[in-house]
Amino acid sequence: MSKSASSITDVLDSVIGIPASTNDPSHAQPFIASPKFTGSKPGYVYRAGDQGLGYYLDSHRAISSRSSSGEPDKKRAKPNGESKPSVRFNSNTETRSIPSRRQPVSGQELLAQAEEEALTSSSSTKLFDPSQPHSTASFASSLLKTHAKNTLLRAQHGHDAEKYMMNEVQLNDELLQFKNAAVDTSCYEMLVEKGVMGVFGRCMEHENTDVCISVLGVLVELLDPNLLSENENEDGDNNREETRNKRVYNVGLLADAFVTEAGLDAIANNLGRFDESMEEEAKGVEDALTLVESLLDLDRAGVLYSGQTSNDDDTRKQSSDKSAASVVSAVCKTGLLSWLFQRIEKNDTSNDDSNSMAANNPISPAVIRLHASEVLSTILQHEDYCTKKCGAKLASLPEYTSLFDENEETTEKASSDIPKEHEQKCVDGMEILLLAIAAYRKSDPKVEVECEFLENIFDALAASLLRSDNVADFVEKEGIQLMLRCVREKVHSGGGALKVLNFAFSGSSQADMDNNGGSVSSSGASNDDIYKNACEIFVHTGGLKLLFPLYMARKSAIPCPAACSEGGSDLAKKAMTTKSGVSKRAKRAAHARKKWLAEVEQNVVNIMYALTRFIHEQSKYDSYSRLLAKFVEEECEKCDRTIELCLKYDEKARIAEYQYFKSDEAEDAEELGLDLDVAALSAKLRGGGDIFHRLCAILSFVCVGSTRSHGHVREQLKLQGASITVIKEGLAEFASLLVDGSQKTQIEHYLASI
Repeated sequence: MSKSASSITDVLDSVIGIPASTNDPSHAQPFIASPKFTGSKPGYVYRAGDQGLGYYLDSHRAISSRSSSGEPDKKRAKPNGESKPSVRFNSNTETRSIPSRRQPVSGQELLAQAEEEALTSSSSTKLFDPSQPHSTASFASSLLKTHAKNTLLRAQHGHDAEKYMMNEVQLNDELLQFKNAAVDTSCYEMLVEKGVMGVFGRCMEHENTDVCISVLGVLVELLDPNLLSENENEDGDNNREETRNKRVYNVGLLADAFVTEAGLDAIANNLGRFDESMEEEAKGVEDALTLVESLLDLDRAGVLYSGQTSNDDDTRKQSSDKSAASVVSAVCKTGLLSWLFQRIEKNDTSNDDSNSMAANNPISPAVIRLHASEVLSTILQHEDYCTKKCGAKLASLPEYTSLFDENEETTEKASSDIPKEHEQKCVDGMEILLLAIAAYRKSDPKVEVECEFLENIFDALAASLLRSDNVADFVEKEGIQLMLRCVREKVHSGGGALKVLNFAFSGSSQADMDNNGGSVSSSGASNDDIYKNACEIFVHTGGLKLLFPLYMARKSAIPCPAACSEGGSDLAKKAMTTKSGVSKRAKRAAHARKKWLAEVEQNVVNIMYALTRFIHEQSKYDSYSRLLAKFVEEECEKCDRTIELCLKYDEKARIAEYQYFKSDEAEDAEELGLDLDVAALSAKLRGGGDIFHRLCAILSFVCVGSTRSHGHVREQLKLQGASITVIKEGLAEFASLLVDGSQKTQIEHYLASI
């Protein structure tokens, strides 16, 4: 029996790579009993001794053999002589591995570990059933105990992974069980009550990145916005509405608990320590960005704080106060924005082949960069950021730091020697966005991933320019010149550049008025002065030469969408000229191209209106006379084009209003007692009324500034079967929609003058 046990141990020792006894005498058996000589054994001497007849360890020979081998130690040691072990999980194969220790385990110890693992796995075969409250409570209690034990074991045996490896495996398995909770959101309330979200938050700060990645994967499932619309097949409208309300309550409660437990801080910190070159951690980055997107979607849907309802007045008051905040407000207090900008700045798409980017490597750096641009665009388009309720201007974001930075103490020590004026480092988000666009100022994106990335960058930049402080930085960093360069080259980026110029010149007057008293921005300059300066620089740098050909709809001047985009494909061009026999795919492509052309036209009209609004006789660079002269030259052909567009959008607006009154939406609004006139006006503005108002203002600018143009406009309107009354009605409606300020005063002046 002893011989059999010894042979099993020897086999296991050889399998796991333990060196022969001659190489490590401290782990070899000092004596092997044997009544007769059975052959030589390396490192042993067969003789009769104190313990009887058998094989005795020849220690002198083993030591000399080890010293003569001269093999260097392959383990890298830290400067202090300690090596910090860690536990790693492979989520794809469900195997666990631990780095080799300085002294490998023996066969008997490996057998003991296998038995312990078998006992652990047999005790955790139960599955989490979210529909059963006792199952939810049991798994929640077990998770809390396992996490507490893991924390204790790591504190006691921080440098001996063997002591806490099995417990960490159990912790990871229990975390993954909570993915089942997404099947039935009714258990969410109990998860919050039992403190599960607190454990999730602490696990996201775990030293083992695999535990953190598991938590992120679970939270992506639990906070999926699609859960709000699932399982809506209950009988009866009342049951369906009641079920949805309960689901909204539960998801909102869980999301709020995550944000309250500093979950966004944990996400921002972990993004800095994940290594994207490793597939597991690249998946963790993707899950982290997806989780932020889900929280933003829930916030936009009004779900995030819906769970904080209570019959208690004090609790309800606290809930209403807290609901004034948003996920974006919480995001702006973390380093997430800075990380997103730094990740966008890291351009590693050149290392990716287009085929591997699309198929072989779904989590390539280009895909992560695209995802980061999507999240950034969503954040900057949020109302709270646009109205300056939260967040700094893009040019002065704080530098990204993570709690997991290894050199954090060294950095703090070094920063103490830096002068105070250079102590705070910043991330220039405006510069990063402009540099990302500059890469495509002469050429089109090659693949769809690049095209989507560029569109996200343009959306993010345009949304940021709703804040006047960002407009000032945009002008200072020569953003206008870059946008004009994109338009001049007639490439894909030209369409996005027109959108950016539209936002840079138009701004958000109401947002600035709400937060700055209607007159002064955070930089101390008047908002009107900032936009006025931007318009003057546009004229000074040759913008009119590029703008008016677009205004006249000359095909040679219109930017072309990239071939990798749906609107720029050959299929779209063919569908635009073919009247019959067009496939659905071709129709979609043609629709995308028409949408592109419509957006170009509307952005050009908005830019033209902004120029007529902010440029006046005292403007620099002789901007006023140069702008007015463009409308008068060539026998006032620009005035004719303005009249054509004015009548076109007036008709579109009236049709949209008529269709609304004939729709089921109007009937539903009437049954609910809503104001039909207000709803119809909203439909009219969306259908083209907003552009019509601006075209009326452009015509009025020309008529007031030039007597010749005024007479020409009246004659052309009469030839079209209309009159100046059309313009006056448009101006009157426009003025009624504006708040008191310089813009409304200007429109009222036009109305009185023409």
